Amino acid sequence: MAQQRSKLLSHPGASVALPTLRRGILPGANPEGVVAAAAEGGAVHKGVVHMGAVRSGAARTGAAPTDAVDSVQSELKALRSINASLRRELAALQLREAEALRLADRDGLTGLYNRRRMCELLHSAIADAARQLQHVGLLFIDLNGFKAVNDFYGHAAGDRILTTVAARMSATVRTGDIVCRYGGDEFVVVLPSLPDEGCLARIAEGIAERIALPYWISGQEQHLSASVGMSLYPRDGGDAEALLHRADENMYEGKIDAANPPGNGAPESDRRQRFHRRRNDTL
Repeated sequence: MAQQRSKLLSHPGASVALPTLRRGILPGANPEGVVAAAAEGGAVHKGVVHMGAVRSGAARTGAAPTDAVDSVQSELKALRSINASLRRELAALQLREAEALRLADRDGLTGLYNRRRMCELLHSAIADAARQLQHVGLLFIDLNGFKAVNDFYGHAAGDRILTTVAARMSATVRTGDIVCRYGGDEFVVVLPSLPDEGCLARIAEGIAERIALPYWISGQEQHLSASVGMSLYPRDGGDAEALLHRADENMYEGKIDAANPPGNGAPESDRRQRFHRRRNDTL
């Protein structure tokens, strides 16, 4: 036993482990291991080796590393706050992007599709109809009497009429139909997957009836009417441009017929010439 003690005391780690050796090592502990661990930079506490404790200083002082824990927790809290802020900024950016996309496709006054987006959707509807052997209907609508009301009551009143017309049209068409403000007081309705031509005529009549309902401007009742031109795929054309052109022509023909009935003595050629002059002026 004396020989073993002498051997331990001569070990390089004996100076660190000596207080523990003097107090006694817990049963089952390896004295040589205690001393050797101490020599390698560890620490001994009640006969148990804590490697690396000397480096942190925790074993020497016996205090828990609360400062380090507090520092980590503070950093985590700051990171969570930054992360939450980034999430809010990302959500705001996504909302702005969605709004920009919506405005790119919509008319700013009425909220209807604008001309560009309507043309894209019309192309897609024709492609679908070609694959499924279906019809696509198109209505070209112009308001009669709008200019007089707009000029007399002002643009604000005219805007209210246009938004009312847009709401009435949207309430008349089917789910999935495409209502567009084409420009000024002109509108276009695309009717995909039509079962027959009769359905196109019924929707056109319903829109004209809704538009003819009274409008109240500054306490005064005003009335408008609508000229509606129709075209049908594939009967009137195989692409979007042909359908728009045909419906537009039919609309202006109807407008001119209403203003100049055939029985008023005006030759057909004169009515045709007036139609083309007015159409070219509009374009």
